[in-house]
Amino acid sequence: LAEGEPESVRGLTTQAQLVERIQQLGEGVFKVAQHSWENALAQIKIVNPGLEFSIEGMGMLRKVVDG
Repeated sequence: LAEGEPESVRGLTTQAQLVERIQQLGEGVFKVAQHSWENALAQIKIVNPGLEFSIEGMGMLRKVVDG
């Protein structure tokens, strides 16, 4: 490993391999974020069983503006 090089890129020798590894890591982060979002919605439903709310238009990649 070069100084400061993360363990996750050990053995990568080409730019294409590095790009592929970055994409894999990004997909992993996205999956964790998606799971966290779904978990948060499930918790809201459990804690508020009588609450009816619409999740139409909601998403983990949405930005709240003036809300």
